[in-house]
Amino acid sequence: MKSKSNANVSSVCIVSQLFYPVNQAMAVRLRYIADALISKEISTSIITSSASQNVDKYNTQCLLTPVASNRDQVYIRLIKELVFGMEVFIRVLLTRSDIFFISSPPFTIAFMAVLACKIKGTPYIFDVRDEYPEVYFTEGLIDPDYLIGRWLKSVEKWIYRNSYKTITVTKRIVKKLVIKSGDLNKIYLLRNGFAGNIKPVKTLSLNPFIVLFHGNMGKFQQPELICKVAQLCHNAKLPIEFWVYGWGNRSEIILEGQKSIPNLKHRGELTHQKMPEIITQASIGISFQGNTEISRNSFPSKVMEFIGTGIPVIVTPVSEAGDFVEKYGVGFQFEPDQAQLIFDCIKRLFENPEEMNAINKKALSVNTELSRKVLSERFVEAVLYSI
Repeated sequence: MKSKSNANVSSVCIVSQLFYPVNQAMAVRLRYIADALISKEISTSIITSSASQNVDKYNTQCLLTPVASNRDQVYIRLIKELVFGMEVFIRVLLTRSDIFFISSPPFTIAFMAVLACKIKGTPYIFDVRDEYPEVYFTEGLIDPDYLIGRWLKSVEKWIYRNSYKTITVTKRIVKKLVIKSGDLNKIYLLRNGFAGNIKPVKTLSLNPFIVLFHGNMGKFQQPELICKVAQLCHNAKLPIEFWVYGWGNRSEIILEGQKSIPNLKHRGELTHQKMPEIITQASIGISFQGNTEISRNSFPSKVMEFIGTGIPVIVTPVSEAGDFVEKYGVGFQFEPDQAQLIFDCIKRLFENPEEMNAINKKALSVNTELSRKVLSERFVEAVLYSI
């Protein structure tokens, strides 16, 4: 049965642990998928947690089981995910839909949804954002060579090979999924993109001149590099401020560094609602990560948000995100040990507002390439119209 929009499916059910109005990345991203489906007059329902109760716009089934928290101990979290997954399994079995859109993480919950789809013979699209179960192996929770590890790897391949389509967020994961699924045509690159509340600016804020970092300050980030570059700017007596928003297990480096670096300030947490306004006050956005395989092949959301706003971006390490910003002329990439070169780049931009404005124009001309709304609508047309 075709909908009025001529899509080859009339109904889609999204399965996700989190959904609107939750502000976490997974929930915000999937809202755009739902909106794209609804705009095409495809009947759309969502199986999710109780956090989405009483939201009138969306047809949600809110589960009774509580959601696991990052603050839970690892094995407590796993048990909660398994229990949540069991309820997801039952809900998927009882829900009628032409196709299911299943989002991972958590991998355990997504697997239960896939299992229900296979039992009832309904096709599914699998959405992969993080590399599960590989994360269990890298964190040392499970040995990949033991029985459970080998079984999880076989389950992962089974999910990809049986999906109608597997979508993911970076070219690096695309390459891995092609090998695991055995079929390039099964994989679709759908970048995270930036949210609709991002406000493009046609005139950059240059006075004061602000270099901005925001987001989780976790193990992949390089707060030491932020401190080094801020110190170099201070030593050169340049009136450049470094604003850092966000917490994590490495934020202590910024908190300690600001005591001796006058132009460096940790400004607390940045909410999803407040973030667009703060970015418009920045002159340059930075995304400093370490030189790891994951960082080299990642595309952080903050980079997309900076491009969407129209401010120049500086990225470390040389990476998938860095290649993008250089290809479109909207920023620069360096290795994490090149603090002096990064300083030279910031100094040149500070002294050349014409170059800054030229980058701004280029960013605004390509920002639709990273708009979540545009990307989601393209995905719906490319995938659901081809079934």
